[in-house]
Formats: sequence, structure tokens, C-alpha cells
Amino acid sequence: MNHPDSVYHPRLVDPSGERAGKPKDVGLTMLIDKGVGLASFEEFLQLAGQYVDYIKLGFGTVALYPSEILQKKLLLAKKAGVFLYPGGTMFEVAYHQGVLKEHLDYMEQMGFSHLEISDGTIELPASERRTVIRKIVARGFTVITECGKKASGSHLSVEDLQQTLYSDLECGASYVIVEGRESGKNVGIYDKEGKLDTEFLSAVEKKIPVDVRKHLIWEAPQKNQQIGLIHFWGRNVNMGNIQFEDAYNLECLRRGLRFDTFILGHTSSGLQATYLADDKQIGLNTPTI
Repeated sequence: MNHPDSVYHPRLVDPSGERAGKPKDVGLTMLIDKGVGLASFEEFLQLAGQYVDYIKLGFGTVALYPSEILQKKLLLAKKAGVFLYPGGTMFEVAYHQGVLKEHLDYMEQMGFSHLEISDGTIELPASERRTVIRKIVARGFTVITECGKKASGSHLSVEDLQQTLYSDLECGASYVIVEGRESGKNVGIYDKEGKLDTEFLSAVEKKIPVDVRKHLIWEAPQKNQQIGLIHFWGRNVNMGNIQFEDAYNLECLRRGLRFDTFILGHTSSGLQATYLADDKQIGLNTPTI
């Protein structure tokens, strides 16, 4: 039997109707690579690269890669339309050791276009942070920064986030990551059990306008955190520190292809979807068979 080429109906591929293709500036997904092998990396990008925007080489792992493997990962990511970049820990080590120029030279030599600037472990005065961001942007890198400390029990104030966000963007940063670590527990916007601080999010919503907060990337390594952020901010919230094995899961959550986000009461488009008593759905045609 011949099977003609066919494409799923758009409402089946993306029931939400909200997900845009690449390149995009909202609804970003950033994965964390803690040492994925080259073959697995390539296979993953073939399968799910279209649903991923950034891959962070976590911790200081970029320093441990053989240069030829590092360059191969960069080439594979570029081919898939994904930006690969070293985590902020590498910047912090280079800054602390007094070899920041050498670090930047090597990153440029390897072919990285994006770098992360953070002070999760070190102390980086605000004035120095601004200077560093400007200098790295001037070298031609796209800069992503991170806000928040990594120590267990460290939590942001809305005022600190607001100040850092505006300052970093003014200096040329493209996005600011809200610290959540790879565990998502007892740090940033999460308590000891990994529960989301929705009061903090509500305060952010009131104090930071949407055209500015769209530059925030929320680290959300756990499924319940991803669901919470989608319910609060909408399907096109920027999220990071996603595990490789969760890339498809997250995209399904975003599109409403899983129970947890099948219907949202609060979406980025501001619309509310509900079921009517006669099982007809608002905004959807009655299915034909």
C-alpha cells in the first residue's frame, strides 16, 4: 500500500496556536549540557534541535573538552540553528584567576558567539559588572547574564532583579537568566521543595513591564516548575537549565500536548480557554469525522 506524504493538521501539531518557529525572541528553551557525548549530542539535535534555542555547557565543563570535540559540538549546534555557549562559572573562574582576556581569546578562537556573565559565586561590584558586559559586547560576543547567587538559601529580591535587568540590558546584554541552579531547590524563586514563589512572580509582573521582562530566562529544571511558569507567564515564557531528556516534554507542555497544560486559564495572549457544558470548546470548531 502506498502512503502519500502527509502533514499533521496545525491544530494537532500546536493546539495552542502560539508557538513560533526559529529564530524567535520569546518562548526560548535553553538546555544544560553536563557532558553529553558527541554522538548523543548529534542525535539529539537531529531529533529535537528545532525545539531548542540555546545549549549551555554547564559548570566549567568547557575547560575539560578536547578542542576538537568542542569545535565539533559548536558546528553541530550551528547547523541545527542552536546557540552553544559556556556557562557563567567559566567566566567567574577566569575573572577570579585574573585571566579573563585569555578566556575570551580562547572562546573567540573556538568560534563561540555567545557568552554568559554571572557572579553566582564571586563578588562582582555593579560598576565592574557593567564594564565587563560592555567590553565583551564590544568584542562582538552576544552576552547573556545571570542574576542571583548559587549558595543554598539564596533568594532574590524583586528590586535586585529589576535593577540588574535594566542595568545589564542597558550595557548590551540580550537576556538575563534568573538563577535556579540545576536542582531547582532552595535558591532563586524556589523553596526547599522546589516550589515556585508565585508572590515573587506577581511582584515582577507589577514592577517590570512585559517589553522588559521578555528578556528574562527562568531556570526551571523540574517539570512542576515548568508547568508553574507556563501557567503564570504563558506558553512563551523563556526557560533554562532544561535537561536533554526533557526537551520534548517541555515543548509538549508549551503547546498543550500534555494534560498539565492542555487548557490554560492565563496565557501569553491574554485569552482564556474553557470547556462548555455541552463539550464544545471556545475558539475551536466542532470536530468533523
